[in-house]
Amino acid sequence: MRKIDIIIPVYNGLEYLPKLFESIFQNTNQPYRLIIFDDASPDKKVWEFLQSIKNTNLEKEILLFQNEKNLGFVKTVNKAVKLAESHFVLLNTDVEVPPGWLERLIFPILKLKNIASATPFTNSGTICSFPDFTKDNEIFEGLSVAKLDKYFQMVKPEENFISLPTGIGFCMAFNKDVVDEIGMFDEQTFTKGYGEENDWCQRAIKSGYKNVVVPNLFVYHKHGGSFPSEEKKRLIEENFKKLLNKHPNYAKDVENFIQKDPLKNIRDFLIMLISSNFQKDNQAVLFIDHELGGGANLYRKKYAEKSLKEGKRILLLTYDARKIEYHVKYYYKKYSIAYSSSDLGEIKKLFEFVGIGKIVLSQIVSYENPLEFLQFIETIKAGKKCELEILIHDYYSICQIFNLLDWQDEYCGVPDLKMCNECLLKKNWEHSAYIKTKNQAIWRKAWNEFLSKADKIVFFSNASEEILKKAYKDLPQEKIEVIPHEVEKFSVAAKKKEQSHHFTIGILGGINKAKGSEIVKEMISIIEKENLDIEITVIGPLIEKIKSDKLKVLGAYDREKTPLLAAENNIDTFFIPSIWPETFSYTTEEIMNMGYPLAVFNLGAPAERVARYEKGLIIPEINAKVALDSILEFSKKFQ
Repeated sequence: MRKIDIIIPVYNGLEYLPKLFESIFQNTNQPYRLIIFDDASPDKKVWEFLQSIKNTNLEKEILLFQNEKNLGFVKTVNKAVKLAESHFVLLNTDVEVPPGWLERLIFPILKLKNIASATPFTNSGTICSFPDFTKDNEIFEGLSVAKLDKYFQMVKPEENFISLPTGIGFCMAFNKDVVDEIGMFDEQTFTKGYGEENDWCQRAIKSGYKNVVVPNLFVYHKHGGSFPSEEKKRLIEENFKKLLNKHPNYAKDVENFIQKDPLKNIRDFLIMLISSNFQKDNQAVLFIDHELGGGANLYRKKYAEKSLKEGKRILLLTYDARKIEYHVKYYYKKYSIAYSSSDLGEIKKLFEFVGIGKIVLSQIVSYENPLEFLQFIETIKAGKKCELEILIHDYYSICQIFNLLDWQDEYCGVPDLKMCNECLLKKNWEHSAYIKTKNQAIWRKAWNEFLSKADKIVFFSNASEEILKKAYKDLPQEKIEVIPHEVEKFSVAAKKKEQSHHFTIGILGGINKAKGSEIVKEMISIIEKENLDIEITVIGPLIEKIKSDKLKVLGAYDREKTPLLAAENNIDTFFIPSIWPETFSYTTEEIMNMGYPLAVFNLGAPAERVARYEKGLIIPEINAKVALDSILEFSKKFQ
């Protein structure tokens, strides 16, 4: 518990001194001694202030000196260091220290081996800057130094004492034993300041020592109390050349450190920790989704964009089934922070630090052990005491076969559990490997309990609400909201470029079996067999490889180009061949926004929307021949 010396060289900067000494006196618990040198400041009020500090704090050990003439920063520090009796800290006048700062700053020198110097994080300290690396930052979110530092204290220091190519002299702890061995600053090369601590740290490294960052400490640095800006620029340029002459490796060492940025994980963790917690009424929204693409992912993108514009924080959790890996992304203002882990326990541990005000469950299709994952969500909700909102993008909460297509690839209509279990045994589907139970009673029981714990259940169509209530008749109505997706309207409705010589049926979006690829295949077969003057154009990818002069597949497309593609391909009528009761259909809305005639099967949200569309047709039977005949007859109205 020997006293740590705090060396403060002073040259003008009167406006910084009250805050500096107030923070030292209030926030230093470790026994210390102040060694203050006024380097002949032209502002006489500086010396008067320093004398008042000593005279009004007689209980503290303060050594106060004034140079007869200005010696410059380096010589003044060296003069002060000769008085040091123990390890010491070099402190600029333009800093503010938080409670308990000194013991944390000096800890690595006292407890670790071969440590020459220790530097804390700060807002303005090049490679130790927070939140933005190598930049002069304002203090993060305008927090007080003490409040910001409390978050830094949550970092485990022992695991994060990362070596630096140089310490930063605004607030830097020095090992007195190393100083005794290699000397202090080179006052012959570096006169008034800048470059002297870099040189010292390089000399220490070459003598077998390390300079480390103190990851659990934040000290505020105003960055301006030492030199006027023009003088500082000149010193930087001159002394950097001198530094490279002594240590040709220095620039490369710093460049390598910046490129590798070993402090990034600490900064990222702290940005997430602080920004998600400092406003209790605006904590992060945990949004849970899959990585399979489609409408749910589009909804997530728009949800995040809207939330960020409103100043909210988004914590996105997804699962990559191919890599068997959870992905976490945190979005706040300009920051985007990512983590990955195959261990859900690690994700849970990370979430313990993040302020979560709301959970939005969008999709967990493809997640490993989905029922166990529901328990994970319940644990987070209980621990954070936050709201849970469930989005019904499909029917995974009813059945593992989330589109409700049975083993014959027909909409099942939500039959009794016995038939469901028989279907699960017969059905082969792409996501079956992730499911640990094929007992529908267990599945429904788990989901029923989970749904009952939700604060809000959001449907995007009345049709999907009705279907879910077939499985869960006691679904509380007060928790239910029906909110159709908002689909941006195209600026100009597409018009046909020219009258085509044949009738063209357009299909918009990616088409797989559930989306009606078999229907399309059968329609092409009928068109070819009957030699009809009809062409089908798919604006999007088609999973079924069909070779026919009657079929054109445009492949992946830019949504904004849809009107142009429809016009260029002379679409007469659009058709959505989906054979499952979609909970919402972006393509339905987009086609209606363009003003085209549109036909759909009598299933789910598309039928619900088209029933209110003046150019809409609902086909009563899921049959390719019926669909083709109905579309041709219906289209006569618009020729």
